[in-house]
Amino acid sequence: MTAQKGNSLLLKAGAVAASPVTVAGLRNTSLKLSNSMVDVTNKDSAGYRTLLQGAGEQSVTISADGTADSAAAFSTLQNNAFNNTISTYCLFFDNGDTLECSFQITSFEVSGTYNKEQLFTCTLESSGQWTFTNN
Repeated sequence: MTAQKGNSLLLKAGAVAASPVTVAGLRNTSLKLSNSMVDVTNKDSAGYRTLLQGAGEQSVTISADGTADSAAAFSTLQNNAFNNTISTYCLFFDNGDTLECSFQITSFEVSGTYNKEQLFTCTLESSGQWTFTNN
């Protein structure tokens, strides 16, 4: 696998099939996939932990930060945060892979320093099943 450009990891508002809009002003975007385990260890496990494959819950967390601008996708992000809305977002990877899911914005912070740009940070948590397309 060749190296991929970080600036090509794009967070977009909307579904992949509906031509989603890039959330403008982003500087950093990260993805975290969590798989919880179900421990089925018992007396027959000979002292070793045994996990139940395919059980437990999976979740995706997206963290992003950047400059707050007046672009439509940033406004959508901000409105979804203030209204506690669950909406479809997707990540586009440099190699063409995509991840699409409904997300709730669980954290949204805007900050400003005198004589500097206004910044924001946000965290999106998955709700329901996601679709990962490997290209």
